[in-house]
Amino acid sequence: MKKKFKGIYSALILLLVACVAGSMVGCTGKKTEEAAGEKQVIKIFIPGYEDELWKGLYDAGINDFEKENQGVDVEVVPAGWDEANSKIVSLIQANEAPDVMITGSRSLRQFAAMGAIEKLDQYMTDEFKAGRVKPVLATANISGTQYGIPLAFSSRALYYRTDLIQTPPTTWDELYAAAEKVKKEHPEMYGFAIPTDITSGTDELFNFIYQNGGSATDADGNIKLATAENIATLEFLKKFSDNKLIPDPVSTSRSSQAPMFQNGDLAMFISGPWEQKTLDESADKAPYGVAVLPSGTKMAETLVTDSFSISSQSKNKELAWKLIEHMGKFEYQNAYDEAIGFFPILVEEEKEERYSSDFLKPFKEMIQYGVAEPQVPVWDTFNEQFVTAVQKVLTGNATAEDALKAAEAELTTK
Repeated sequence: MKKKFKGIYSALILLLVACVAGSMVGCTGKKTEEAAGEKQVIKIFIPGYEDELWKGLYDAGINDFEKENQGVDVEVVPAGWDEANSKIVSLIQANEAPDVMITGSRSLRQFAAMGAIEKLDQYMTDEFKAGRVKPVLATANISGTQYGIPLAFSSRALYYRTDLIQTPPTTWDELYAAAEKVKKEHPEMYGFAIPTDITSGTDELFNFIYQNGGSATDADGNIKLATAENIATLEFLKKFSDNKLIPDPVSTSRSSQAPMFQNGDLAMFISGPWEQKTLDESADKAPYGVAVLPSGTKMAETLVTDSFSISSQSKNKELAWKLIEHMGKFEYQNAYDEAIGFFPILVEEEKEERYSSDFLKPFKEMIQYGVAEPQVPVWDTFNEQFVTAVQKVLTGNATAEDALKAAEAELTTK
């Protein structure tokens, strides 16, 4: 009997020891999170993630990063582009900013002034900088400090109907004359389009502002809109509206231009290479060509980039940088740029054969004349005020001078 009880007692002791020793696993034998060890979570804010193409491109890099870093989970915080800036501000104010944030480089000045994003110079090696296209990297540099790492870079060109316009316009006067001629010969068609949507309108309008020697700020970075150059630019654009050469500017967005062109309602518009697929579908009915942008007093275009930044609230800054470096590897960056129609972020990409195609040549040529998007204190407020001012001018509800003075006053009143 003693041996029997001794055996049972020993078995119970062994079971107890097993359960205590396996408390991280559980007496059932099923592993828990504690057994495997909790994974380190790093959050990344991605505007446009709801688009299946963009999602697939981002996920390719994220999934590989998780495989290479088994103890890390990357959690995506998605947002639409229209709400991206305001959502980031809300997250920052709630002390919930994701570790890595993707935003338009135009917003970096605002976030830097808030103390919300990290200075990245300390992370960038000479090798890292040498591998990136210098003017593109510079678009995320604020007053000599690098606050962002560009991941997307677009250029602009003029799309035109080759069956209606034999020679693409090279100056503002020629652009106006070509639009006027199309409208006269085809009353049902608009010669040109001027988008003023809140999402992309400012970027496209600043092609003209820069071409006339204008700017959004003075030399010290203060908002200065009611300048002679900017007033003259809006007065020129108003001529298109006054003579009904453009569709309603208030309801015209950049994204609506290609479908209008495709449907035979538009003869010319300005946009990026991503329009190619749409226009190829109807090229038999609406043949098109691409050309460099018509010049004002000089050649210029708006250089638009989106950038990675690191939140100052992040408790995983080194890991956040590691993710940024990973997502910027050639295999992911090149696939992203090729799929969307963006231009090189990496020096290595410049060798890609696609950039020598006839279609992309005008876009590539314009890059040398590029000027970064306006670096203003608060992009959302500036964007809304500027677009509203342009709409007032184009619809005849205010003179160019009055509209720009009113916008400037709103933006500089504390």
